[in-house]
Amino acid sequence: MEIMRPRGPFEYLGILWRKKLVILLVAASVSIATLQIIRRIPDVYESHALIVISNRGNGNNDPSLSSPSLAALTQRMTSQGNLAEIVRRYDLYHQTPGVVPDPGAAVERIRKAIKIDIKMRNYYPEGPESLTISYRYTEPVIAKRVVADLISIFDQTNAAIRRQAATELERFHSQVEEVETQLHGLAPQRDQALLRSGSADNAPSAVRAQRLAAADSIGSLGDKEFMLIRQIDEQKRQIAEQEKLISTTAPASKIASNSAYGVLLARRAEVEGQIKDLARSATEKNPKMIQARAQLAAINQEIGRLEAASGANSAALNSASPEARELRAMRRELQRLETELEVARRDLSRKTKTLKDLPNEPPPETASTARLNDAKAEYDRLMGRYNWLMDKQDALQKLTGGDGRNGEMYQLIDAPLAQSAPVGPSRRLLKLIGLGIALALGLLVASAREIPRLFLIHNDRDVEYYLGTPVLAAIPETLTAPQRARRRVLWGLRWLGFAGLLGAMVPAFVIVLDRTQIFQILANR
Repeated sequence: MEIMRPRGPFEYLGILWRKKLVILLVAASVSIATLQIIRRIPDVYESHALIVISNRGNGNNDPSLSSPSLAALTQRMTSQGNLAEIVRRYDLYHQTPGVVPDPGAAVERIRKAIKIDIKMRNYYPEGPESLTISYRYTEPVIAKRVVADLISIFDQTNAAIRRQAATELERFHSQVEEVETQLHGLAPQRDQALLRSGSADNAPSAVRAQRLAAADSIGSLGDKEFMLIRQIDEQKRQIAEQEKLISTTAPASKIASNSAYGVLLARRAEVEGQIKDLARSATEKNPKMIQARAQLAAINQEIGRLEAASGANSAALNSASPEARELRAMRRELQRLETELEVARRDLSRKTKTLKDLPNEPPPETASTARLNDAKAEYDRLMGRYNWLMDKQDALQKLTGGDGRNGEMYQLIDAPLAQSAPVGPSRRLLKLIGLGIALALGLLVASAREIPRLFLIHNDRDVEYYLGTPVLAAIPETLTAPQRARRRVLWGLRWLGFAGLLGAMVPAFVIVLDRTQIFQILANR
């Protein structure tokens, strides 16, 4: 028949029920094959380590103690050479026998198995707060050793920082000894000056006090200017290294690369310094103050226009990589240091001018008393420098004294462990998927056997549909006892052969599923 009789859902269910043995046999064969495949999949163990990143790379904020950025360390950790050495050391990912080994394939597999999760700070200054490194492998001990080798780069970085701190500590030791020698030489003269000033006049003149204060301020500002210049040079070097690092990964922000925007920021810092200077000697109604305020407002308006024009890049800027955010933080720090240097230079120039403008009061003391007073002033200046050097020395001592763990930039919080419980694969889920595949194949085989029979006449409803006449009576098939016995024997032999065929197909199903790698792919997810 070319036209199939319409049937309801219960009739189709009845057809499938009649073929339940076929469905069960096919499903059983495929289930056995999937169980064998799932049993071959090895357990996967995970080892991880948590590293906390301190806010400052060194305890005393000394620019001479520089450290590589986190992006550079992670790229060095996952570099081709480092991973190839780890693969060779632990003989990871054995190659198929008879196939030429491919080291590049093993390196790509270990790189995909390594997961690096960087947590950023949600407060100023922006930057990475912690780093989690995890690795999965079929052997827990090997997974632990691989993670330990990966995080050894951070230990090497901490050791390099400690060596730099030790070098700087020796330099500060020599400077402290030099200052102490000078202080010992000036101590007797200072004591004599104190005795004479106490007996002659306990209240020095205002001019002399101003001169001493100005000289002390000039010395402090000179030290501050020297330190800021070193910090700015080091910050520029780190910014150049960071720009080289991210030049191939992410384009710079449009507004960050705008030279006009940088000029405006520098001009705004200069005008703010002028306003701060004028505020000490003039009121808000002073013409110079009014002009400076107007310039600052115009500069802020122009900066706001540039930032609004670059609003299209705000989404890309917010979604930038951690390396780009770290570069922006470095640039903001550089601008802050340059502003501080400019303010320090202005203060130094103002103090120097004030010192020159002080009247030369004829000293009532003798020449020897003047020399003693000069020695006292020099002693006080050296004492201030001595205190500053001791503070730096104590900060460096935290990195070199003891184990040096308190001042480290990268601190290991959770060490890698060999986990006893595997994290995968989920064999229960894989078995459920295998059972679904087996039932689907069983239904497919049963449907393939029954679809051709749907176009044939089998019962009275088929006769009524195709012939259009009702069936008055049905004559049942009658068989003799030998015929019924022979039919039962043939039926049993047929089902026995079908079951044997499906049992013999189990190895074939195993080979097909193994070649397709379905369960291996699902297990790795």
